[in-house]
Amino acid sequence: MALTSSSTYAQAVDQYLDNLSWEGDVAKARLALEAVRFLRLRRPTRSSAADGRSIDYEGLESAEAELREYLDAIDTTLRPRAVWLQGRAKM
Repeated sequence: MALTSSSTYAQAVDQYLDNLSWEGDVAKARLALEAVRFLRLRRPTRSSAADGRSIDYEGLESAEAELREYLDAIDTTLRPRAVWLQGRAKM
């Protein structure tokens, strides 16, 4: 699911939780990174759910760095492609 400006905080949390096992899966890593970015932008200082779960937003910063490092190493769709040009010099 792509998060948008109309997505709810709960949807971002659900997306993050659904993709916690992103290691080795580029698609899940992308979704997890998207959720982390969303949560960091829309964050209170700390959030707690009624069932006792909470999110530490400083911890999300390290999760984002880890996800970026993984995607930079593995995800080839985000890399610029090399373009080879052949030319001749005019004399």
